[in-house]
Amino acid sequence: MALDMEEQDQEENLKNLWSKYKNIAFIVIGIFLCLYIAATFISNKKNKANELASQLYQEVLMEKIDNLDQIKVKTDLVKKDHTNTPYAGRASLHLGQLYAKTGDYDKSIPELSWAGENATELSIQSLAHYALAYMYIAKKDTSKAKLAAEAIATPGYIGLKSDLLGDIALMDGDHEAARSFFNQALDFYKNKSELAQVIQTKLDAIGQ
Repeated sequence: MALDMEEQDQEENLKNLWSKYKNIAFIVIGIFLCLYIAATFISNKKNKANELASQLYQEVLMEKIDNLDQIKVKTDLVKKDHTNTPYAGRASLHLGQLYAKTGDYDKSIPELSWAGENATELSIQSLAHYALAYMYIAKKDTSKAKLAAEAIATPGYIGLKSDLLGDIALMDGDHEAARSFFNQALDFYKNKSELAQVIQTKLDAIGQ
């Protein structure tokens, strides 16, 4: 009997607690539900944006180099509306490289610069800086070429960076700096790539 009374008291206490705090519980549940819905909405919106950006990027890649104006329009659209997706940097890098192939360095440089500064992927940034350095080399602007080369940050491109800086130093007539950079590049590529032979040839040409 005492046990029954105790159970009744517990039930009564639970009812009182529920009556007292149910509104708070509903509010908390409502807040979490709103947060979940908002997070789901943002996630779906982001996925949709990525899909649209991916589609535009694929269209950019499929366009022939003869249609540079159309490629430019689509690239600008990706850069404007989908800046935070990987496709913006990739599209800008691609367009910059196409301009370079046609010899239009003045149009190539802004695209490569944009990719180098705004791409969400470090590897794309580094590729853009690498290509940008060669644009400045073509324009015989070694100071800007050096700045672009020094901005290469991807670990896997350190060998290319050193080789590039060696070429720039050589253009400036600084054989000592060129030799140092080429040796760094050689150490990076030794027993890894045929580039080691090319770099060794450069070292032989200036004397180790």
